[in-house]
Amino acid sequence: MVGLLAPRLVIEIGTAEGLSALTMKKYLRSDSRLLTFDVIPWREYPGCVLTGEDFADGRLEQRICDLADPEVFRQHSHVLAAADLLFVDAPKDGRFEPAFLKNLDGLSLSAPLMVVLDDIRVWNMLSTWREITKPKLDLTSFGHWSGTGLIDWRMQ
Repeated sequence: MVGLLAPRLVIEIGTAEGLSALTMKKYLRSDSRLLTFDVIPWREYPGCVLTGEDFADGRLEQRICDLADPEVFRQHSHVLAAADLLFVDAPKDGRFEPAFLKNLDGLSLSAPLMVVLDDIRVWNMLSTWREITKPKLDLTSFGHWSGTGLIDWRMQ
């Protein structure tokens, strides 16, 4: 998707081991950026495959915060509004995703935004996926076995 859409700014929510970040970075244009958000720094995450070299060219950056918190979301709203592609692979705890998507719904976007919501078939994500009223497509058969959803966030 990164190779096809050629986004200027990709935002990933949920860095974890860093495998998705590395894959997306591989397909980024040389003038694009990938910004990841997580509550745990990559150096402290068990099994993380990221290294300092992955951040050296400045195209990959991690920020530590909880974007489910409306005030924290507001502090980062300028960068979120500038994203072309948003990949959400957060904790699936029944709290984060609904709160984050509610915050995202109030954001004034500066460009069209495609949202990839991972793990939409995980038990805690079923109701979250079903409650999304924006145009969406279940891409599970093309994505991950636990569900991959694509949402056109710019439309009402």
